[in-house]
Amino acid sequence: MPASPRRTVAQPTRRHVLQLASALAAPALTWPTWAAPRLSPRADAPEVGVDPALVASGLTERWSQAMRRDMGWSARWRPLPSGALLLQMEQGEVDLGIYLSHPQASRLAQQGLIHDQHPLARTDVLLVGPAQDLAGIRAERDPALALRQVLVAHAAGAALWQAPPPASALAALLERLLAGAGVQPGASAGPLAGMASAPAARGKPPADIPYRLLTRAEWLAAPPARGQAAPRVWLQGGPDQRLLSLDCTLARPFRAKHPGARLLVQWLQGPLARQAVAASAPGWQPLQG
Repeated sequence: MPASPRRTVAQPTRRHVLQLASALAAPALTWPTWAAPRLSPRADAPEVGVDPALVASGLTERWSQAMRRDMGWSARWRPLPSGALLLQMEQGEVDLGIYLSHPQASRLAQQGLIHDQHPLARTDVLLVGPAQDLAGIRAERDPALALRQVLVAHAAGAALWQAPPPASALAALLERLLAGAGVQPGASAGPLAGMASAPAARGKPPADIPYRLLTRAEWLAAPPARGQAAPRVWLQGGPDQRLLSLDCTLARPFRAKHPGARLLVQWLQGPLARQAVAASAPGWQPLQG
């Protein structure tokens, strides 16, 4: 019988050894992004929509400094009025949102379009205006009645009124306060003009400083320049006046799935973020929840 052919085994060459070593090392280079303990700076940082009050008061910058020291990267902040920000969150246009009290948030939460909500801080709201009592609100302690009287004085030419920016948390607060007083914020006083304050009857011109709503955080962050007349605080929020306050809340949009979003949510609830609010952010009181 013919001898069966011998089976030969190819000896590994240097090239084969290098290919095998490269293949074994490949998984370490392609480690899934969700398993990475840290994010790359800048490019991979989540985009966070924030109400402009947080930027103007310096809170976002203090958070950024603490993030860089602790994690080596910082969120990318995108200032948007709270109403507009919540619409962006509904569409998944931002990875996270930090907004001030706004009725749109309740609607989106009920529809499941935002989740993982956590209160971070609170700021009081001030009604500021001219030093003279042009609107006749000196003895008024009800914010709704005081604001109604300011609008009446404005319609009568006795005082100036500066409306909050559209889609802002202050505009939403004004609408809520005036709803029970029978006045629409964007409408003229109409039949209420008969309630005009005394300065209008005496023909006094309105002062240059308008009445307006302002967060305490912004008020403390931007004091009047030297030589400039300072507005007077007529009403302010506090322990006895919770109607004049806004909560700063963090939430994740359902349609946004950034790998670092959950990590940032946890960090913003942690001790370093709360310390940035309590120790170096005037006008904000830290909240936990």
